[in-house]
Amino acid sequence: MRLTILNDNVPSKGLLNDWGWSVLAEGKRRFLFDADTRGEVLAHNSKVLGVSLENLDFAVLSHWHYDHYGGFEYIAELNPGLSLYAPPGGRIEGLKVVEIHSAGEISEEIWTSGALDGFEHAVGVETPSGLTAIVGCSHPGADRLTKVILEVFGYEKAHLVIGGFHYPSRRTLERLAGMAEFIAPAHCSGDEAKAYVKGRYPEKFVEVRTGSVLEV
Repeated sequence: MRLTILNDNVPSKGLLNDWGWSVLAEGKRRFLFDADTRGEVLAHNSKVLGVSLENLDFAVLSHWHYDHYGGFEYIAELNPGLSLYAPPGGRIEGLKVVEIHSAGEISEEIWTSGALDGFEHAVGVETPSGLTAIVGCSHPGADRLTKVILEVFGYEKAHLVIGGFHYPSRRTLERLAGMAEFIAPAHCSGDEAKAYVKGRYPEKFVEVRTGSVLEV
């Protein structure tokens, strides 16, 4: 599976950037996880990066905060009627919102954690390398979301956990280190969390920014 970071808080030359998070996942299925704040960012960056945001199989929204759903109107223009798997609480014109309450299968080898605290969910994807967990802002805790994903799939450890960790405590990061072979803190994780993982677990740390492409 290939993960293309369409937007992260950390910029890259030649790409648009703002405070937000959006990842295109391409494997057995092509889906967008979160959609940043603006369609212009997604349109520009996808063109520069050479990826299409048309003909998606579905989309996922981690939670109803604007820096994660703002670009979905643009996605709806490209994919009218596309299914958007999201926690309860919102609508996007042009998309079919499928409310997520409990853990379950979204598509082949792709599962949701269910909306923890009724607010936010993450997804797990089985890949040749193992299980990849993709999170948005991790308001309920990156460790909690990852733990549920592992339980859903019956894995003891994830290959990769990637996304925003919401300025996690060192205790949370230690738990994550025990749950994953690789950790890619992004978006709202904060510089302190990135420095801690990089310093304490250099073999696990994966640096990502706007425009990063990961093969997992």
